[in-house]
Amino acid sequence: MDEVEVFPGIRITKDYALWLEEEETIAIADLHLGFEGVLYEEGFAMPRFQKDEMLKRLKGIVKRYNPKKMVVNGDLKHEFSRNLPQEWNEVSEVLDCLEGNTELHFTRGNHDNYLMTILAKRDLELPKVLRWKGITFAHGHESLEWKGLLVIGHEHPSVKLKDEIGAFIKVPCYLVGENVIVLPAFSPLAYGTNVTAMSPISPPLENMDFGNLRVYTLDEKTGLLDFGRVRDIAR
Repeated sequence: MDEVEVFPGIRITKDYALWLEEEETIAIADLHLGFEGVLYEEGFAMPRFQKDEMLKRLKGIVKRYNPKKMVVNGDLKHEFSRNLPQEWNEVSEVLDCLEGNTELHFTRGNHDNYLMTILAKRDLELPKVLRWKGITFAHGHESLEWKGLLVIGHEHPSVKLKDEIGAFIKVPCYLVGENVIVLPAFSPLAYGTNVTAMSPISPPLENMDFGNLRVYTLDEKTGLLDFGRVRDIAR
């Protein structure tokens, strides 16, 4: 499946994005731009590919949905303590790609301490929370009160699967509950935490029945698969 309607007019998609049909709004989270630069500074050399991969995804989303608005729900960049040169360049390139094609909105993630320095040059804002017509967008790393539906990122949820020869792979997923949607990480490098082994790190999930959340795995080629509830997978 390319899309699954999880609430009326609200669809999860194989594009690592949430589509709000009535609002003509796309929501994504956890791009972690500049991640390879941070790894390089820590002594790990690796090809810098994730920005190009995410730009390809973003262009596909814009072409497919033509959204009036796009919400980046936290952690657009990766480094906590400053803006690395790679982050300046990559964030700017992503913004150049999107501005003019959609109206951009952001929420502040725990990695976005210095993002405002970049966004301010384009008169873009970085609130902690966005609220539209009964939907609350927040990154998920802080406690908050909400009514209606909450959309968060932060968790980088995934499912650990074993193939026929015994090898394990991690597949990103959405988590969907009665009044919450947890987005997968948009970054192809943010592999995520296996939902059957994790304790949620997002305060809004702490008082929920985490095992009752529904798991939808995704792959850009095969689409979305309903894996049932977290506790059923764990069994």
